[in-house]
Amino acid sequence: MRRRLRHRAVKAIGLALALWCLAGSGDGVGGAAKTKTPVRPPDLKILSVDPMPFPFVVNESPWTLTITVELPKNLPEQALLNVTTLITSPSKSSIRLLENNQPLTDKILADADNKNDDRRRIKIVQRWDGTDHTKQIVGNGLYDYQVQAKLMVTGKNGPVTRETSWKKRGTFEVRTR
Repeated sequence: MRRRLRHRAVKAIGLALALWCLAGSGDGVGGAAKTKTPVRPPDLKILSVDPMPFPFVVNESPWTLTITVELPKNLPEQALLNVTTLITSPSKSSIRLLENNQPLTDKILADADNKNDDRRRIKIVQRWDGTDHTKQIVGNGLYDYQVQAKLMVTGKNGPVTRETSWKKRGTFEVRTR
């Protein structure tokens, strides 16, 4: 009985080792010799995220994020800009999601800031009142935020994501006094 169990264990380890070698082999070139394909940044970019006030004191004034988004040169018709900010406590027990959806109309695009090129920049302002997802005031401490923009178009079954920006992250302090 023991012999069979030992044989099965050795066989299982051998099979796992063989699979591990196959998974790592790829094209037969070692990891150090592989050339990495450069990642092209998306055309939709978050240029800056400016949080105010620093530190944020709950019940004095809302915490405000001013987000500058650079739009792609070519926009699809009836595009929608979605900007989402996720706020989390270090323990991840307190979470809040801020979201803006803005149709990119001709008027908004005409008002967008162009700095000597075809790229249009739009400022989005988001405000947070210091409450979590259950509408309870959060505690003192350092909180993280993560901002992401999406360019969406109307699809057959609702909005469809066309392009996504890279995320911008930061940390800020919350005080409840």
